[in-house]
Amino acid sequence: MKKHIILFFMLVTLAGNGFSQKGITTFGIQYKPIVPNRFIGTYEQDFNEGPLLSSTRQKFGNVFGMVVRHGFTKNFSVETGINFTQRNFDLFYEMPDSGWSGSNDVRMISYSIPVSGLIYIRLGEQFYMNTSLGASMVLFPSDVQVFTNIEGVSSYFLMEGAYRGKLQGAMDANLGFEYRTKKFGYFYLGASYHLPFAPIATFAMSYEHEGGDVLSIGNIRGSYATIDLRYFFNERKDKKMGDREKDN
Repeated sequence: MKKHIILFFMLVTLAGNGFSQKGITTFGIQYKPIVPNRFIGTYEQDFNEGPLLSSTRQKFGNVFGMVVRHGFTKNFSVETGINFTQRNFDLFYEMPDSGWSGSNDVRMISYSIPVSGLIYIRLGEQFYMNTSLGASMVLFPSDVQVFTNIEGVSSYFLMEGAYRGKLQGAMDANLGFEYRTKKFGYFYLGASYHLPFAPIATFAMSYEHEGGDVLSIGNIRGSYATIDLRYFFNERKDKKMGDREKDN
């Protein structure tokens, strides 16, 4: 698998007739809606134990952040920055024997610092395609909990989610297209996939009542796909040392 990734980046580098990014540092902002789907990313997970049927289903979430990009060669740049991520899930639970069911929602907050390598292909005078691969350090600030009281009976449903570590890692992959202007900056549209190296949290689903408790435990993978919207401000190319001395 690693050989295939290395070969892919080598081929893109050879094929690319990229606009020179060497020595240029650009700053940008981004918004990435998390798009639930059944094809990529974790869409639905079941937590079924005995009479308790429960599940989580991913729904639309949000990623906001800033991006710093620095070019090392005409075809290769590195991006980093900081992101705020809000994962949103629907909770479904049911006790068929008791004749009740319900739903609720839960959100999971995290902060991440990604580092990715980008390779460019020039498609036209101002259009470029890039592909990137990298990793993120992710911070989860607090655990989550959802409590639902069942009307008419002395029972309730409880979901508790504990992160498997405050600091975790993930892989990031991206493909996108960029329109560059000299006066108004760069406009970017793409798609990304975020894959944690391990499940990010453990969820415990429980139905608690006078006759006893029913508990189901499982892990949340936490992977997702996004549509990427970015804007980069225009930046001047870094001056060489000789040019700086002349200015002085």
